[in-house]
Amino acid sequence: MKPAKQTDPIDQKLSELEEILAYVSGKDKRIAKQVKGDILKLKAGHSAEQTAAHLLDKQFQESKRAILLHDLRLDLDGDVAQIDHLSINRFGFVMLYETKSFSTGIKIDDEGVFWRWDGYAKRYIEIPSPILQSQRHEVTLKNALKVIGYEALHFRHYVLVDYKAKLIKPKNGTFENVCRPDRLEDVWKKEEKGPIKLNELGAGLKGLGRLVGGKALGPEQLQDVGEKLAQMHTPLQMDVWSRYGLEKPGNEPKPALEPATVKQTPPEKRATKLPPIEKTSQPREHLSSSKAAKLLKLSTQEFLAKAEKAGLVCKEGEAYVVTAKAEKHGIENKVFRNIPYVSWPVPVIEKIGASLAGGKK
Repeated sequence: MKPAKQTDPIDQKLSELEEILAYVSGKDKRIAKQVKGDILKLKAGHSAEQTAAHLLDKQFQESKRAILLHDLRLDLDGDVAQIDHLSINRFGFVMLYETKSFSTGIKIDDEGVFWRWDGYAKRYIEIPSPILQSQRHEVTLKNALKVIGYEALHFRHYVLVDYKAKLIKPKNGTFENVCRPDRLEDVWKKEEKGPIKLNELGAGLKGLGRLVGGKALGPEQLQDVGEKLAQMHTPLQMDVWSRYGLEKPGNEPKPALEPATVKQTPPEKRATKLPPIEKTSQPREHLSSSKAAKLLKLSTQEFLAKAEKAGLVCKEGEAYVVTAKAEKHGIENKVFRNIPYVSWPVPVIEKIGASLAGGKK
């Protein structure tokens, strides 16, 4: 079956990043370096997703039992899931595939912790588990499938590591589901021969019941499920320029014309989504994203989604990082026990809360 959704093109975003790079070149080395890094990450990530998508397409093109989707972003009232690839079969089984393209490679230790090599620091740095990242998408995806009338019985998760990245795994044979894209078929065969887990056994029996009871989906019904899910795709909309604390040329407000006899005053800058934040050299209390969200009576995901739309944070893999615009307001990237997080000054949180309250009026 043909995929119900293909990978979104990156041409527009890439073109905008290149425009920003040309604009800041020779003006701001720090922003230029950040933009260059983002361009490389965008190209590498897209290339890895395209490679995985191509190989998955070959695996599923002759199948009438499953439908495939690529690059699906779901947003259910602020509950967001960004899924690189997923397959849905006629019995109720769903497989999610997370692609990774770290050029320096990925290492998994015996305790199941994921690391990437930092060429500058010359050491391994812990990164969020892509498996846990994929598993967190389960709830959102399951709810989205219910909306279109498909009840998922069981989820499986796979991490597809790009060929350019070195992959080091424990020697005890664990983490078979972390592999190269062309190794998936071998992984599936090993899973079929391996011991059956109780939760998989229960789901398998229910799936068999659907087959016997004539409730397993046919090719046309599967295609319909895939197309309906694809229609729920909500691409992330954000002002790329504001991510770096910049105003796109041509968007600056023009001063109103006044009689020559009247004293000219500088035009006011266009109001941003957040009220202006006073700078101070005095130490300020900082809160994590979860505590900031709790203070505003929001979920952490809702708070970060609103901050992302305001151009204060952006997502790199599973972690959120601050933008150049955010740094001007004292928002910082921090690390606690090798786990990255965003540190928010209380005055900034209060301004965000005031902005949200004003939007509800």
